[in-house]
Formats: sequence, structure tokens, C-alpha cells
Amino acid sequence: MNQDQVKERLLKLHDCAEEFIVIFSGKKCKKVNGLYKPGTKEIIIHNRNFGVGDDANNDLLFYTAMHELAHHIQFTEFHQKSVRSHTALFYSTLDDLVDIAEKKGLYEMPIDDDTQKLIDEVKDISCEIAALQRKLGNVLHRLHEDCQEKGIRFEDVLERKAQIARSTQKSAMKADALNLPAEIGADVQDAAISERDDEKRAAIVHAGKEGKSIDQAKRALATPPAEVDETVSLMKEKARLERTINSLNRRLEEVIEHLQTKGEE
Repeated sequence: MNQDQVKERLLKLHDCAEEFIVIFSGKKCKKVNGLYKPGTKEIIIHNRNFGVGDDANNDLLFYTAMHELAHHIQFTEFHQKSVRSHTALFYSTLDDLVDIAEKKGLYEMPIDDDTQKLIDEVKDISCEIAALQRKLGNVLHRLHEDCQEKGIRFEDVLERKAQIARSTQKSAMKADALNLPAEIGADVQDAAISERDDEKRAAIVHAGKEGKSIDQAKRALATPPAEVDETVSLMKEKARLERTINSLNRRLEEVIEHLQTKGEE
């Protein structure tokens, strides 16, 4: 798969607002498989990292390309220019691209029976952790009622006798009170617990049951980013530059005046 073929595949995943270039570096790199240059909108892939010719792992190479395309979308469409580029927004964008690529047959994760067995085991354990959190919440509710009936301060029992942090207590009791489904894992449950809005919480649970990532679920609930008005942005930059220039001019006058004073001495 060459760089033109990679770009052709990427264009089938997302209708990009701005053009990008795919470049094979022809090199091996121990640090990264690829990178994105926002200034030139270049997706650079160190293709030698994936083998040569028939030995090349095209799926891993294309995953790297999708990773860098997510950065392109992040910078050109969401206008995210934070130094911290691997944000929740980035990962949700990448997850969306991978989902689309799998549906269109452009990318396939090579999962055999042994790997699937381990994945299922991880998911089962995560569901068990979530179930234990709900069970803990149920017992804590009963303990709270017992303490109230007997005139014992619940917080004191909780922290000193049961050695449970308040944050753990609140999450567990909320998980029990919300009656969340047994098939969701611990992280989906935590995300649902932290959401106050009932509809949004239901959307997170639904996304978890559908196999979506936490970042994808949360992004679906977020308010779409406002369009950046270039004129407004330039006016703000102009005002900022004018303030800087005025400040520098004042400082320059002070230095000149100080030098003149020194000369008179």
C-alpha cells in the first residue's frame, strides 16, 4: 500500500474541511510510527516501521494513518490548538474513524480466538468490578440506615471503622441507587455515575452497551464546537498585538529617558 492508496482510504472515512497530504518518510523511527504537521497539514508515516513489500503490515500502517488524520480533524475542524494533543476529543475522533473503517472493510484488527478469549475475560472482570461497586453501595445504604437508627455518626464509622473514602462511598451508593444494568463495565458505570442529567446518563449507558468507547459516548453529549469567525479572531489578535506594541513603546521611552539622565550625569 503506497501513500496515494492510504490517502484514498482516508478520504472514504471523513469529508475533511481542509486538504491534507500523506507522505511516506521511507525511514524507520523507534519513537513514533507517524506524525502530523499542522502548519503544512502533512500526515507523515514512517512506513519502514511496518516492514517492506509483502512483509508490510498494512493494517497497522493504516491505523497510524487514521491516528494522524484524527489530529488533522482535531486541528482544522475542532480548532483545538492545545499543546496536549492527545485529548478525549482526539481519541473519540480516532475511535469514530476506526469504527467507520471497520464497517467499510478498510481496516481489520487481527483478533484470533485466543485474543478474543482474553478480551472477553477483561470485559467480564470489568463487569464484576461494576457489580461489586453496586453491591458495596447496597451494603453502605443499609449501614447508613443502621447508624441513623442507633444514633451513630455514619461518616465516623465509614472512615475509621470501614476504612472507606467518602468518594468511594458516594460513587458506590449512587451506583446502587441508579440501578444500572449488569452488562456494563466499571468505566462505563463510573462515567454514568458522574453524569447528573438522566438523558445523558442513559446515552452513556447505551453507548457502553453498544461497544462504544467512553470518549465517544461523552463526545456525543457535548455541545458542538462553535464556528470560529476568522474576522473576530483577527480583530482579537490585532488588539492583543496593539497592546503589546504600546507596552513596548512605553518601556522604550523609559529606557531612552533613563539613558539621557545617565548622560547628563
